[in-house]
Amino acid sequence: MRRRDLLLAFPFLALARGQGGGDWTEAFGAFIQKVPPASYLVYPTEANDLLLFEPLVLDVRTPEERKRGFIPGSVHIYAGEVPRRLAQLPKDKEALILVYCNSGSVSMVIAAYLQALGYKNAKNIAHGFKGWLDAGLPVEVEG
Repeated sequence: MRRRDLLLAFPFLALARGQGGGDWTEAFGAFIQKVPPASYLVYPTEANDLLLFEPLVLDVRTPEERKRGFIPGSVHIYAGEVPRRLAQLPKDKEALILVYCNSGSVSMVIAAYLQALGYKNAKNIAHGFKGWLDAGLPVEVEG
């Protein structure tokens, strides 16, 4: 795990700590166990097909990364801000949410977090924006 990926998990430690008494690492482990990875992973071409259902496409990259291009129609909320900006997500916990970052590692954490909050259809786009680009899928650039 890269240092940056580990640092992005820190905002979720407070959530894990609040899930029960005792050692926060046990609570965090219980949090991670709630969501099996296969339940929230889609590949870029599958994600592109899912756009027909008008999901919320959530870009959790940094503002600098977003300036280099993004999935058309995506909403930008930096990963570290997601816990504070939950009001911007659909009220319907059944809504389809496609989450992506640059490589798929940070968005994996965010998708698991959203599923733990009850968003049953929060999905991580595997390989992130790089995978989207590699698949030759449409991209927008600001400006």
